[in-house]
Amino acid sequence: MSTTEGEAAGPDPARDRLDATAAADDAAGGGRESAGRAGRWWHPARWSLSWSGLVGATVGLWAALSPSLLPRPPLFLGLIGGVGVAVGYGSGVCVAWLLRLLGIRRWSPPARAVAWKVLAVAGPLAALTALVLSGGWQNQVRVLVGEAPQDTSWPFVAVLAAVTAAALVLAGRGVRRVTRLLGRGLGRVLPRRVAVAAAVVVVGVCGYLLAVGVAEHGLLAMADRVYGAANDTTDAGVEPVTAPERSGSPPSLVSWASLGKQGRTFVAGGPSVAEMSALSGRPAMEPIRVYVGVESAPDAAGRARLAVAELERTHAFDRAVLVVAGATGTGWLEPQSTASLEYLWNGDSAIVTIQYSYLPSWMSTLVDAQRAADAGRELFDAVHTAWEQQPVGHRPKLISYGLSLGSFAAQSAFATAADITSRTDGALFVGSPSFSQPWGDITRLRDAPSPQWQPVYRSGQSVRFAATATDLAKPGTVWSTPRVVYLQHASDPVVWWSTDLILRRPDWLDEPPGPDVEPAMRWWPGLTFVQVTVDQFFGVSVPNGHGHNYANTMVAAWVAVTQPAGWSPTQLTTLQALIDQMPLT
Repeated sequence: MSTTEGEAAGPDPARDRLDATAAADDAAGGGRESAGRAGRWWHPARWSLSWSGLVGATVGLWAALSPSLLPRPPLFLGLIGGVGVAVGYGSGVCVAWLLRLLGIRRWSPPARAVAWKVLAVAGPLAALTALVLSGGWQNQVRVLVGEAPQDTSWPFVAVLAAVTAAALVLAGRGVRRVTRLLGRGLGRVLPRRVAVAAAVVVVGVCGYLLAVGVAEHGLLAMADRVYGAANDTTDAGVEPVTAPERSGSPPSLVSWASLGKQGRTFVAGGPSVAEMSALSGRPAMEPIRVYVGVESAPDAAGRARLAVAELERTHAFDRAVLVVAGATGTGWLEPQSTASLEYLWNGDSAIVTIQYSYLPSWMSTLVDAQRAADAGRELFDAVHTAWEQQPVGHRPKLISYGLSLGSFAAQSAFATAADITSRTDGALFVGSPSFSQPWGDITRLRDAPSPQWQPVYRSGQSVRFAATATDLAKPGTVWSTPRVVYLQHASDPVVWWSTDLILRRPDWLDEPPGPDVEPAMRWWPGLTFVQVTVDQFFGVSVPNGHGHNYANTMVAAWVAVTQPAGWSPTQLTTLQALIDQMPLT
């Protein structure tokens, strides 16, 4: 016989009186408060736990502590464990409620007593086992991503999980209490079922509006102030530029002050002419770096026009290669990637981007995604129009590039893979978020039986996916030009994060896992979404070649896409070693 919420109470007379009172109220249409002590909020029966809820909580703890894409420190492991307990508890309660709603009768008192005794032994034992094993699971993930095993303090994880779960369950009970009170009030004028449904809808809508209001007027407003102020600062050691090839210089159409923090760092950085000449053995040029900040023009279209004017001022269309780059949420461009390109082309290059936000990428994804798409589309279209006006045979190679949210922004200029190859001379997209297009369509239409974490698209004739340099070479397949490269790791949470994870098992967890993903990772409704969400905060904390770190593949990727001449394998190895030593910021 199936369990229900009623079974969970056990042989508790006080709880029985509470249920009887509630049933009498429901039968009468609601509105009457219990006359007995069991109806009062401070009575122990009000705080008793559900048997089915505790079963769900145990399963939720196991799921939350199970391996995910990246290793997590004890603090986050405890927080996720608490969320898992709360989600599991709520799920168990809901299942019992649905069974009761379907008319499935409760267990008999003796059966309920036995069920509680079994749970009293099995529940703590299962929870303790999960907590002890969690450290080993995390170390298995650490080894796969190139980290050393660590000692995980499971008692700390247990305490933090318990506190987090208790807070969430109490909050949930508060919401349930408000819903019941509202339902009873509405029950005075509406039929019982209608009153209950209306109460759920009203509380749900009010909760949503409250959350949105707090997010927009509280958290986002605070973030806007904090990161807006940070955008006005300048990193230590960054000095105003004087080279005319850089935006923000004295002859530039873009002021140094309007570039923003990331813009100033970008235009002031990169390899010097002497450094490039020393590596290549040939005379180098000063690379062109064009950047337009959010304060440089009022909108994306205006920034794009200003960027093209800067390209014309710096004679960027006379260079060998021109990269139209999508920036991340803060306006950042990865220094390892931009430096790799400039070294490979010995400075005969130009890179251009525009800023659309100064919020971190995870926050920009929530509030500035459309701005990112608009920026990517406006910039590429404006540059492409100017590029087409150059004499045929004297145009630079036109390359599209983006990393993370910048990859989403860059790809927003194109409808399909064919659109990319018809309007560019190549493209490099790194760590593309799952909502990027045409990444999504290309992945969905991959050749069988290639896995989602590394698809093969139309035999790799123009588009290739790679996690390592060796992945770029497909034996027996001709790679035509223009070439499109997608760099992505099986362990990159930025690539695999999606709200679809809440209710649907993804292909990458239904197929054989990638080389740096723990085979024991499983899909859990709701909780896998929470795990991968948290994993994003550690995407750049793992060694190169894993998570959201791609520096060790940048040289090979740029060579594949842009095909520079005059580089020996030894020089390329030396260059990659140099890039590997560069700091991320």
